[in-house]
Amino acid sequence: MDRGNSLPSILEQKIYPYAALVVTHRGRCKPPPGVDRTRLERHLAPEEFEQVFGMPMAEFDRLSLWKRNELKKKVSLF
Repeated sequence: MDRGNSLPSILEQKIYPYAALVVTHRGRCKPPPGVDRTRLERHLAPEEFEQVFGMPMAEFDRLSLWKRNELKKKVSLF
């Protein structure tokens, strides 16, 4: 039975520049098509992710959920 998304298509997320993903409260533009609004940080290139968050993605993933959410709020990706 086909449910629409295969595992490879879920894992192959498109990369966007930080500026295209930033959440603002005034004049918020819609995120690019296909972007998971709850995991905006996953659409950053690894180098840009490290520049924005100050740590590699693997280290970020090991943080508790509340800490990841706080960091995402600080960089306007929440």
